[in-house]
Amino acid sequence: MVINLIQSAFTGLIFDEAYYWYFAQNLSWGYFDHPPMVALLVYIGNHLFDGELGVRLLSPFLYAANILLLWALIDDKNKHQYTWLFVAFISSIGLMVAYGFMILPDTALLTSSLLFMWAYKRFITQNNSFSVVLLGISMALVMYSKYHGVLLIVFVLLSNLQLLRKGKFWVAVVVSLLLYAPHLVWLQTVDYAPLKYHLFDRANSAYRIKFTLDYLVNCIAIIGLCFPLTYWAFYKFSAENKFDKALKFLGYGVFIFFLFSSFSRKTQAQWVILMVIPLIIFSVRYAYQFEKYRTWLFRISVFSVVLILYLRVALIYQPISPISYEAYGNKKWVTELKEKVNGAPVVFHNSYRDAGMYGFYADTDLVFSSNDLDARENQFDLDDSEFKVRNQKVAYLTGNHNYLIDSTISVIREFKNHKIRGTFINKFKTYKKMKLDVAAEDFSSNSIPLTFEASLYNPYPETIQTDSLHYAGMFFNQHKRDIKVFPLIVETASRTIKNSETIQLQVKIPDTVQIPEVSYFRMGIVNNGVYPGFQGEMIKLSN
Repeated sequence: MVINLIQSAFTGLIFDEAYYWYFAQNLSWGYFDHPPMVALLVYIGNHLFDGELGVRLLSPFLYAANILLLWALIDDKNKHQYTWLFVAFISSIGLMVAYGFMILPDTALLTSSLLFMWAYKRFITQNNSFSVVLLGISMALVMYSKYHGVLLIVFVLLSNLQLLRKGKFWVAVVVSLLLYAPHLVWLQTVDYAPLKYHLFDRANSAYRIKFTLDYLVNCIAIIGLCFPLTYWAFYKFSAENKFDKALKFLGYGVFIFFLFSSFSRKTQAQWVILMVIPLIIFSVRYAYQFEKYRTWLFRISVFSVVLILYLRVALIYQPISPISYEAYGNKKWVTELKEKVNGAPVVFHNSYRDAGMYGFYADTDLVFSSNDLDARENQFDLDDSEFKVRNQKVAYLTGNHNYLIDSTISVIREFKNHKIRGTFINKFKTYKKMKLDVAAEDFSSNSIPLTFEASLYNPYPETIQTDSLHYAGMFFNQHKRDIKVFPLIVETASRTIKNSETIQLQVKIPDTVQIPEVSYFRMGIVNNGVYPGFQGEMIKLSN
């Protein structure tokens, strides 16, 4: 824990951490990408310490809790005889070690999942009131950490369907739902935007064997160099009781679920982090029984620990780092950019990552990510940060070299030697909160209509001239990947649109637009670029 606190203080933030720091500037019951636990952890740390240590303060303590919970879950009389084996093996798991000093949703997910497994073990053995309440609390904590924590609960339940007949289990469910109710209410208030994105709007891809191969590599990466031994132990170890059966269901369930996911999209290593729980527990217990296995597990673990210690130092002292990493050099480019904009709000085009990083190291909330259909929606689209920059003089920046050719501001971001450039806009116009409702019935035939109707809603306090708005449409393929963007001809009888007013639009796709084979259509308002925004919903076209 002490080592992780030092590491937290002297390692630069990565982009996701900076994004979650941005979450924590306005506590809420939910955020576009994740439930609120990661933001709460950052918020608490920020009120105790400044800088990187403040952002990550609770991660080392959660890591310490992980160690204690794993130790408690290993129910074997030999464990005290081989304590150093446990210490070396746990310390060799690189991704888990990283969560000991980095603050990410999976940091909290791992701790809450271990707490849930400990609570479940107590529930099936003791079944007293404390175990019931603890099980309910832990289920809520899992779901407050990350949405796919539901897989943990589902697979454990599938391993023991008799739980459905137990009244005390349903009491635990009620406790969990009561604690989780504020987030469910929040989801309703934002029209379930996070779930719509994760389940429906997120782009997929045509299958490529690389997706599955990368997924299998990720399954190796989560456990480190000991992977042949850990997967062997998981396979060979027989379930001796209901808790072991739950671990087996969790390991196989998570692996199979994300294996199928790899058939349509690229996966990430942290998605399968829950697998480390059964892998660790079965590996250690298997090692207690077999001396040769125990010897090799210890040797490989010690070698891995030495390697990880080197990488820990390299994260702090860049000259010895073997790779270019995103934690390096961010304070430098942010400081340089802050001087060049001279106090003006900064708007990044399609880069919530740069916006979060700039906000943290510049210590400012006058930052915004202006997103369009060339990227994806994020927290900047959901919250009210747009109102801080609307109609203000801003520095408008992009990393896309197809924009802003005559730029007057530029900095080099060290990671990937990425050039960020832009210019000042004296009165920044943005209409991200306007809503377009396209008449979906016009798209119900087998052909795409050249004309259709839509309605436009204005949530802004001022009256907006309708001729100042420019519209574009975008076609997508069956995997929701964009294949064509084009301007739209829009006519309306209204010259202005007032606050809270809805007007009708007549929309025409220009005759010059060649319509390819498409599966989806989306319409939006163009701001400072060529791509439309997210004002309209995705419309599935009839085949």
